[in-house]
Formats: sequence, structure tokens, C-alpha cells
Amino acid sequence: MVISHIKRFFANQSRRLKEISTDKGKTESFRETEEMRKAEEMKREADRLAQLKQYNAAIEEYSKALEYYPYKGSEKDIFKNASEFIFKCNYNIAACFSYLDCFEEAIDFFDRSLIIGQVDDENKVKALMGKGTTIYRKKMLVEGRYRVSNYLSDAELSRKAEEYKKEDEKKNFIRMSHECYRLAADLDRNNIDAWYSKGHMELLMNKIKDAVQSFDNVITLNKNYENKESLELFDEIKREKGITVKGSELVAREYNAEPTFKTKTGHMVRSRSEMMIANFLYENNLLFQYNTVATWADSDDFKPSFFIPRLDVYIDHFQYDNVKDYQKMMRSKIKQYEKHRKKHLFLTSEDEKNIEETIKLKMKPYIIL
Repeated sequence: MVISHIKRFFANQSRRLKEISTDKGKTESFRETEEMRKAEEMKREADRLAQLKQYNAAIEEYSKALEYYPYKGSEKDIFKNASEFIFKCNYNIAACFSYLDCFEEAIDFFDRSLIIGQVDDENKVKALMGKGTTIYRKKMLVEGRYRVSNYLSDAELSRKAEEYKKEDEKKNFIRMSHECYRLAADLDRNNIDAWYSKGHMELLMNKIKDAVQSFDNVITLNKNYENKESLELFDEIKREKGITVKGSELVAREYNAEPTFKTKTGHMVRSRSEMMIANFLYENNLLFQYNTVATWADSDDFKPSFFIPRLDVYIDHFQYDNVKDYQKMMRSKIKQYEKHRKKHLFLTSEDEKNIEETIKLKMKPYIIL
């Protein structure tokens, strides 16, 4: 009898404990659901602000959403929807900082997004691409090829460039950026942007064989892929494969190509032919200015390839003179020299067979070499 009462007591006690536990679980579940709902509302508002380019306000809202959300991304057993929410907030904060040219903060939040568990490869690739691009912008700032847009004074900009220069010497921004693109390409073998950016960095690192392979992958995936950085090697590979490079693209590359070939004087120039011209001038003691704006021209962005102050002579190299659209640009440029009565000589694709002898011949009216 006593034993029966004891059994019933413990059975009732166990039932009450289960009920309490269930009620507590329901309360906790409701609390988490309510917090998630509010956090998602905050994120939607942050998304709206980001679309309106109100990046600072968006960052603030994304941060609030992360603080309010019941999961922080560090839990081992975090479920997929939670990890996706946390990833998007961190990634979007990074993107906002990137738009504001706050490089360090952007990289920090790209890294935060990359360590979140259960993030799919597509999102990881996005974060790696964003991080790689941000690091490369730091390199461009060091080289004076990137103007930040967050209203830094010249003194602040100079200080920032010097700070990044020291960091680059220790860490090598190009290699860091390349590693991001390499990982992105490994995760998604069909990501064209990752292959192109990887090849770009390999070209800057003078790893030509690797760059060729990366660009081959780009062209295999899409033969009409835009050469966004106006890289000569990319165009060369396209032509080698029998793919026509549009004249408008060649003109853009002529003006916007990133200097990637180093001359004996230390100048960085846009093509192998320009490198040969620069080296020839140097070897013949002809000091020159490279790709500087001619203030006498009708256009504010008129830039001769080379100017030799000692002889008052301008030199250009027109490497795509057999392309119709490019020919228009070529004729227009030559007319500028004629109009302003400037001493000018130019080389074409045909002259690339023996550049040195051609320069000697064309320089005869001004100097005997």
C-alpha cells in the first residue's frame, strides 16, 4: 500500500516536471520566435536603407538585428535558417563598409561571415570575392590609383596610403587578394568572375602560365566575357582562340588598361610593346614621361604614350590599327598632334616585328641613334 502511494507520488511529480518543462520550452520557443521576427524586421529595414545608399544607417540597423537575434553564429548546432540570417547581416554590413571605402571594417565583417557554420558554398564565394576585391582596393590606394569616397582630407589620405604601404610590404596585398579568388574558384568551378579576378592577380604576380590557365577557364565558360580590367593578355588569348575582340573594347583598353609591365626605369606600362619602347629610350639616354595628360590638347584626358622633353617629341603605339573602330580613335589622336603642330611619331602592329629599328628610323628627323 505504502509502495503504491510512493509510486503514484513520483509518477505525479514526474508528470508535473514534464509539464513545467514543456511550458518553459513553449515560453522559450515563443520568446525566440518573437525575437527572430523583430530581428528580421530590423534586417528588412536595413536592406531598404542599403538600397537607398544610406550605408551608415543600414550598418546600424543590421547591427541591431544581430544583437536582437537569439543566435549569435557561434553555436555549434545552429540551424540553417539562423546561420543564413546571421551570414546575410554580416555580409551586408561588410558590403556597406566597402561602399564607404572603410576597408578594414569591410574585411573584418567579410571574415565574420565566412566563419559562420552551415553557410553554403554560394554565400562563401560571395564573401571571398568581396574580401578579395576590398584587399585589392587597398593596393590600388597604395599605388595612387584609387580615390576613396568617404571625404578624407589629403593629409588623412596620405597617412592612410602610407599605413597601407607598410602593411603591403609585410603581407603582400596582391597575394592575399589572389588567395581569396583562388578559394572562391575552388568552391565554384563555374564562377567566371572568380577565375577572371584570379587570373588578374596572377598576371600582377608575374605568374603568366597560371594567368593564362585562369583566363582560358573564363573564355571556356563564356567567350564573350567582358575584359573589365582591360588586360592585354586576356585579349591576346581571345584572339588566339579566334574570338573577335570588339574595337570599342580595344579603345577602352588603350585608355584604361592597368599598367602591368615593368620597364628598366621602373615605370609600369600597359603592354609588352610599350615596355620595349620604354627600354629602348632608356638605353639611349632619352628621358621620357609616360601616359601624362597633354594640357595643350582639346580634350582634358588626352594622353600621349610617351613624351621626350629633350626633343619635344611625342610617341604613340597603335597596336590594333587593323581594327575599324580602333582606327577612328587612332586618326582622331593623330589629328590632335597635327592641329597643335606637335612633333609626333607612332608605331603600329606591323612595327612590333622590329620595334627598335623602327624607332631609330622614325626618330631620324629629330636625333640619330
